[in-house]
Amino acid sequence: IITFSYDDVANSRQNPFPGKLFNKPTEEGTPGVDVYEGCKIDYSGRDVTPENFLAALKGDSSKASGKVLKSGAEDRVFINFADHGAPGLIAFPHSELHADDLIDALKYMNENKMYNELVFYLEACESGSMFEDKLPEDIKIYATTAANAHESSWGTYCPPSSKVDGKNLNTCLGDLYSVNWMEDADLANTTESLDDQFQKVKAETSKSHVMEYGELDFDSQKADSFWGKVAAPAFRYSKVDPSIKSSSAVDSRDVGLTTFYSQYLTSDPRDLKNRRKLAEKLIAEIEFRQWSDELFSKIAEKVMMSNNGMLSDALYGHRKPVSFQCHKAAIKQYKSVCGELTDYSLKHVRVLVNLCEITKDTESVTNGIKEVCQA
Repeated sequence: IITFSYDDVANSRQNPFPGKLFNKPTEEGTPGVDVYEGCKIDYSGRDVTPENFLAALKGDSSKASGKVLKSGAEDRVFINFADHGAPGLIAFPHSELHADDLIDALKYMNENKMYNELVFYLEACESGSMFEDKLPEDIKIYATTAANAHESSWGTYCPPSSKVDGKNLNTCLGDLYSVNWMEDADLANTTESLDDQFQKVKAETSKSHVMEYGELDFDSQKADSFWGKVAAPAFRYSKVDPSIKSSSAVDSRDVGLTTFYSQYLTSDPRDLKNRRKLAEKLIAEIEFRQWSDELFSKIAEKVMMSNNGMLSDALYGHRKPVSFQCHKAAIKQYKSVCGELTDYSLKHVRVLVNLCEITKDTESVTNGIKEVCQA
């Protein structure tokens, strides 16, 4: 097992349960299951990078700062990834991994006989874009994603349904797709196949379209033959109305806003100093979102003005990510002159992808970003 985790939550000062993590609510008087306990993290903090992730997958210890995969031709490999995303990329804490580089790594694993069968579960917005028309169907890889190529994934057990033993964590405890497959795995059904689980998770993930890609010939294999037998301690505390998962769901792009709003709303009205700080955080988030919306609109206007294209196509279209050299250059330019991408502004990477695919002109896109952000 190789674990990547930025690891900034369990011991955060905002965590009402120091040193613990929970991904399911419980009623007051019922302790939750601490999913942090016993978790051995191999890559944390600044080591959680695309470079280390790809090196770990390819078994390249010369490029990785920690443990790498040492699997062979007879092994089954299971990969679970959960973070933010955008068309053609998945996000790491301080950088991004683009679909072409991920697919190249998976092809390398196949060519170098690093697995017999590989299963990849991917939780991220627009996660389908990482595999759609990219993942070969003949290299023994089966992948499922939380969303299709142009929609958000969703958080679940969000406020006000984020209470553990009576304490409100004021944030989403999990992602709808991930919670659904993990809670299903916790049932320890040893006869369930990959396809059985896919169909169940697809039906229960009501806010986005769960997708499958790659080679579907081995989806009849037993699901737990990839991640191992589950002791299922969480199942003992499963007395939660299943409908709460959907009713408490929040678009992943809005989880930050939901968190700040809940923190403010549930704060002690007598503590005016703390309440002011929480109000400022909430207002700052709203103002940033508005700034981000307007900025990407201006970038699209600037680039399309010099390319005689339809502005609405750039702003609202869903072009398939293909021109990765342009995508990478555009994001590098944005981060250089405009600022870091956040869980919210990642939604607008779609605009940059559209501009690249419409214009097929990397220089025009990067110049437009620079002109707008340095104006």
